[in-house]
Amino acid sequence: MSQPRQSRALIIVNTDFCSSDGDVGLRPRRGARREAEKLSRVLAQLSYRVKLLHNRTAKEMEDLYQQECSREHGDYFVSVISSHGEEGAVLGCDCRPLRLTRIFHIVSAQNCPALAERPKVFFIQERRGGGGGGLFGNTLAGSEPRSTLQIRED
Repeated sequence: MSQPRQSRALIIVNTDFCSSDGDVGLRPRRGARREAEKLSRVLAQLSYRVKLLHNRTAKEMEDLYQQECSREHGDYFVSVISSHGEEGAVLGCDCRPLRLTRIFHIVSAQNCPALAERPKVFFIQERRGGGGGGLFGNTLAGSEPRSTLQIRED
């Protein structure tokens, strides 16, 4: 008897940032690695197959979502990105932005049949350059976010 397919979770946590010339671009995100590891354990306890990755460039993050389109998925797909960011984008460890709309386009039903008809939940925890960060949650239906919840730091 075959086992049911496991739902997948992709967690990307960027803690160290450098510009293309190797200079330190943004402050390190202390504690983010520990938080991501705790979240990974919780999702694993909920029977998700978790892929936890650290310090990925914008291009590498984009490629990871492309790769998810060729994987077998269970009932749900959960994605967590913890990084520095800017309006509508998260930063790779190379300080280059990856637009959230690009991620949503990659995993849309049209471009990613493996995830068609499956709920896709995105949690984006970003710290913006000058001030507070926030936690943004999106559920995705079709190619656009259906709902967005924004939680600001105190």
